[in-house]
Amino acid sequence: MKRDTWLFVTAVTGGIVAWTLVATCSHQSEAWDSDLYFTPGMPAVFLLSALLGDLEPNNPWRRGAAPSVGQALVMLRPQHPGNMLPLDILMFGVLALPSIVTAEMRALAAKRGLPGSTARQIT
Repeated sequence: MKRDTWLFVTAVTGGIVAWTLVATCSHQSEAWDSDLYFTPGMPAVFLLSALLGDLEPNNPWRRGAAPSVGQALVMLRPQHPGNMLPLDILMFGVLALPSIVTAEMRALAAKRGLPGSTARQIT
């Protein structure tokens, strides 16, 4: 598989892991019902998106949006989509924006060769 595919799969898996860990630790059926979702859960997703944006600075928005895709898949798996589905999809889109911005900023830093970026070291 191509490197971009592996990074996308890693981002989706990171979103799945973050959602599952928060939901399990807080004993909630949906992770965003817990305070843990917005304190350690989402910052962990932002860090993952930043790291993946740094590793592959081309089209970093994909790795920023992918964790939200993973979280949406996990949330919709055990329950049948109901009348809240459009609102859920909209909410995941809004929650993906900071992650996309984080990945874009790290990719920009990697393209400029700023200190701390890893893109030039790995390729």
